[in-house]
Amino acid sequence: MNEQSTLNATVFGLLREDILTGRLRPGERLRAETLRQRYDVGGSPVREALMRLESEGFVSLEQNKGFKVSGVSLADLEDLTRTRIEIENIALRWSIAKGGVEWEALLVGALHRLSSVPKRASDGEAGRNSDWLRYHREFHSALVAACDSPTLSSIRDRLFDQAERYVSLAIASQGEFRDDVSEHAALMNAAISRDAETALRLNRAHIERTTEKLKKTSDFKMMDV
Repeated sequence: MNEQSTLNATVFGLLREDILTGRLRPGERLRAETLRQRYDVGGSPVREALMRLESEGFVSLEQNKGFKVSGVSLADLEDLTRTRIEIENIALRWSIAKGGVEWEALLVGALHRLSSVPKRASDGEAGRNSDWLRYHREFHSALVAACDSPTLSSIRDRLFDQAERYVSLAIASQGEFRDDVSEHAALMNAAISRDAETALRLNRAHIERTTEKLKKTSDFKMMDV
């Protein structure tokens, strides 16, 4: 990878993380000059990052208005939740059936990393810990890593990416305490025990809890655009 490609990838990663962690809010305008100053780069990496993020659904382009962070809505969240549960549970069932010792070790390691960091950033910035979000993604990827279907994995990854913004919003919102460590540990134990039905039930409940929490949050209702 040459120097320009590396810079493009870096800016893309930084902008994507700022969207996922909520530092850039749903509906917020993304002006190129502001982003250039934010990341201390030229215009080319910013333009490429915006176009890539538009193709992934994190950014939208409005005629004569430019780019903005894609909005969120209850309808989108509910549709995403239903679809993600169906796709992810297929991948999880296949992974449980096909996974071996290496898959089990991968899953145990992923849970250990996820359990080692808090969900919220220590400095309180936007509320979300980017390390936790990364480890959360790695844990759920590990759950389905043995499904042995690149096509299914690709669909599942895209749905998870879209759900990450809602997970981040749920973390930042006020609400009842959620024991995420126990939720993820129960999921892992059911998967490693090859109890597919329990694992699928727990995974469904785990995904639905985020949706239910956001539906009760006044801040989210205000962002429903």
